[in-house]
Amino acid sequence: MIENDKATVEWLNSQKHSTAIVYKCLWQHFLEFTGLNGDQILDERKSDKNYAMEKKVLQFKSWMISQKGQSENTAKAAAMAVRGFFAFFRVPLQFRRSESAKLTESTRKTEDYLFNKEDLKKMFDVADLTEKYVLTAGKSFGLRAGDFIRLTRGNLEPYLNRETPIGIGEYVTQKERVKAYPFIDSDALPVIKLMIEKMDRQGRTNSSDRLLTFKDEIQLSRVLKRLVEKAGINAGDKQVRFHSLRKFLIDRISSVMSESKWKQIIGKKIYESAYVSPENLRQDYARAVPETCFTELVREGDVESIAKKQVLIELAKNMGITEEQMTTMFKVKKAQTATAQIKSLRTLIAQKRKRAECDGGDCGEQFEQVSETELLQRLKSGWIIVHRLASGEVIVRR
Repeated sequence: MIENDKATVEWLNSQKHSTAIVYKCLWQHFLEFTGLNGDQILDERKSDKNYAMEKKVLQFKSWMISQKGQSENTAKAAAMAVRGFFAFFRVPLQFRRSESAKLTESTRKTEDYLFNKEDLKKMFDVADLTEKYVLTAGKSFGLRAGDFIRLTRGNLEPYLNRETPIGIGEYVTQKERVKAYPFIDSDALPVIKLMIEKMDRQGRTNSSDRLLTFKDEIQLSRVLKRLVEKAGINAGDKQVRFHSLRKFLIDRISSVMSESKWKQIIGKKIYESAYVSPENLRQDYARAVPETCFTELVREGDVESIAKKQVLIELAKNMGITEEQMTTMFKVKKAQTATAQIKSLRTLIAQKRKRAECDGGDCGEQFEQVSETELLQRLKSGWIIVHRLASGEVIVRR
């Protein structure tokens, strides 16, 4: 029993909870392979003078594939977990370079789909606000899924009035515990502002509140898969996952700056002497923007369009209009622009409201765009403000 295995328990307790769960599962395979417990394995390693344990770990990786039917990636992860056990107790394994290569090699059976700007624009046009945030901020920051999902309003809100690209400062990554220096680009800025406004309406006003309330990282990849399908993009047999946005950014910023610079932006380990100031990084990042952004520098009117469209989508859902109906409508050639989509949504909602009135039904919540002079009367009647537009008008909801 692992619970009675002092060395194993001590090692697992030193890990993060999620990591410990994975390591425990992988480590149990190694215990089965050796027929020993953690204390015995540690004693054997301490008395090993002929590198027998290194050979055993290489054999273990092969055993995981041939005998346990595990994938190459799982076998590789298991071997890395075993190495972590010995490193924790300061008796690290010492492999030759060729042995190390065998230990870490794995052949992926799937290939990632490579996004281009046209794909991202199509996906953006059919996305709701949360999906727009995942899409635009994901490719703007280039962070791993675990780091992206941890972003809070306090990480982003203080910088939203600056000129893009906007550096959000130092952000420590989970996997390698290194500093990343991500940037908000012109595609992501208006979407992040609307996400903050949405959080205000929900009462999530603490700086520690996360922008996304997803339970796990896999939800990010599911968002992208859903958008690819809604946008009618044929990904063939390629895999769509959140990491594809990280690859999209890396491929483009690596063409305009040195390796040490782009690694510093997305949070990969580099030599301490290679660090440069965030302002220098900003100048290089700006050079890549024409290749990473699918819209020109966002005007205030563009923010208004996004806000109007989001309000109408929420209204449509409240009235029972399905996401499939809206997606089908957005795919029509005449409804490709934001302005056309807003017009189509208004028509669809008006038709739905008329049918509901004829049937004596309830149309649900009502949204209207009113001027400042009309606002006071609306507020007295129980309406609430949803979004303020730069034109001075306000979108209200009853």
